[in-house]
Amino acid sequence: MHHPHRQRGLHLIPRIVRTAIGSPILTLTLCTVVAYLALSAGRSGKRPVLYKGSQYWKEGVTLDVKTLYETPFARFQLHTVRMGESVIDDWMWFDESDNINVLVQEEKGNFVVLKQTKYAIDGETLAIVGGFIEEGETPLEAAQRELKEELGMEAKHWKDMGSYRAAANRGGGMTHIFWAQKATYLSGAEQTAVRGQADLERQDLVRHSEKELVELLLQGKFGEIKWTATVALALLNSQQENLRFNED
Repeated sequence: MHHPHRQRGLHLIPRIVRTAIGSPILTLTLCTVVAYLALSAGRSGKRPVLYKGSQYWKEGVTLDVKTLYETPFARFQLHTVRMGESVIDDWMWFDESDNINVLVQEEKGNFVVLKQTKYAIDGETLAIVGGFIEEGETPLEAAQRELKEELGMEAKHWKDMGSYRAAANRGGGMTHIFWAQKATYLSGAEQTAVRGQADLERQDLVRHSEKELVELLLQGKFGEIKWTATVALALLNSQQENLRFNED
């Protein structure tokens, strides 16, 4: 297998323009940010901390990879890819560490979600438990750890609802989604879980019935697409379970 060549340099920045999605202002902003980061790394004289995730390589399609900038949790690259008879040498690719999302349902039946503010979302949004998968963890182990860290809870039953690519053509990492059922608080954890501090952003715990959660989902109250997809899949699974129970 060909080993991808990593290259960091300002001469690569103009290539972004030809594949950037959106307005010219967005394109200019993206180029400026990447150029600033590259200059900052060069001036410091320090080697940038390398991205901890794996290198995406599609056999027979990916021909070369050039890294423009990376952190421990994210990486921005240009790929050279073969599409039929054509070769595209400036295919934008963005890696983010693989992550988990969890919809939590208590033993009494209510769903536990978070009302919080997030940097990229205007105003308040409903959210669910989530976070990066740490080195050496399975997705389920990461989900169990995040549930304990964020809410001080553990669940008796876990349903794995699949793994999904965030962006079909641009990467974005993989999200593994779970439905945690019959969740209960660890001893003494309930009072400390009402206000989480994981992201240093305002966060309040709220409970909703399944009917209420459906209405909130349809109203677009979950401001991120991954949260929306996780909640929707859990509710669909719940409906299927209820149908099977009624049929029996």
